[in-house]
Amino acid sequence: MNSYIRDIMRYFWLIGLFVFIAQESWAFVVSDTLIIDGEVIYIEERNSPMTDSLNQARKNDFKEKRKAPVWGLDGGFGFQMTDFSISNQVYPELVGVNEFLGISNNTVYHSNFGLGAYFRAHKNIEIGVAILRSNGTTKESNALAYNTGNTVSFFTSENQIEQVFQTEVQPGVFELDTVSLSTFSQTFSISSLQVPLKFRFYVNDFTVKSTWRAFGEISPIYRSFKLKNTGENSNQMLFMNSAGSFVNANLSNQNWNQFGVLVGVGSEFQLTKKLNAFAQANWSFPPVNKVAESGVNYNMQYSNLFLGLRILMNDGK
Repeated sequence: MNSYIRDIMRYFWLIGLFVFIAQESWAFVVSDTLIIDGEVIYIEERNSPMTDSLNQARKNDFKEKRKAPVWGLDGGFGFQMTDFSISNQVYPELVGVNEFLGISNNTVYHSNFGLGAYFRAHKNIEIGVAILRSNGTTKESNALAYNTGNTVSFFTSENQIEQVFQTEVQPGVFELDTVSLSTFSQTFSISSLQVPLKFRFYVNDFTVKSTWRAFGEISPIYRSFKLKNTGENSNQMLFMNSAGSFVNANLSNQNWNQFGVLVGVGSEFQLTKKLNAFAQANWSFPPVNKVAESGVNYNMQYSNLFLGLRILMNDGK
């Protein structure tokens, strides 16, 4: 074998060795198994998500901060108008002295005040709770009838109640007598504690040119009332009709709790960035009433007017 053939054979083996080594290396890279000294090694490919460390760090440094809720306190002082009346639930055909004299209702004005808190649920919607207190007195006309079973009728003359009754002067002979009843005022004290859950809706916003805004309000309300008979004249109330029927019903102190709805409208005026003044009128539904054991029905329908201030405690910034 000459040197030329030996050189060819040498290059052939070198090329073959290179090819063999290249194939084994490629199999090691792309194959999921690798055989080394007869031992099979399994290779699994896993995709790892690539993250931008700078971008992640930037997000950590600039996390969005949640805004604090917008909330505040308010308080007001005003007066309450109460239409107070007394009727007889057992004998509805009988009326009290006020109604018999033509006085349809008895409107009472007394002071009240309130304190509350609120938070902004939406741009133009606020939810709040308040405590309202009121105290006052009212007077109801009353009279004492002559306790006789021979009453014929009652009538009025010059704002005076007259009682007509018959008297037997001889056997089988009767005569009619008329007597004027002495009327007086029966005094009651009324106090209340009311807790409304307020939903306020603003019609417009404050602007550079306008520093006032209008609102409406609707509130489910818890109402607690106390009624006390403070008059020393009588512990009974007279009910009668023109046909001569009458009854004296016992009066008693009353405590009662009822739920209702309070509807209000008003205006708010901006004084500073965190201080507003407001004026508000409210109406309560349905009427408040309580029937005592004696059958006396105490009925009240009321509304109120408030003037107050609102302090913004947190503006959410």
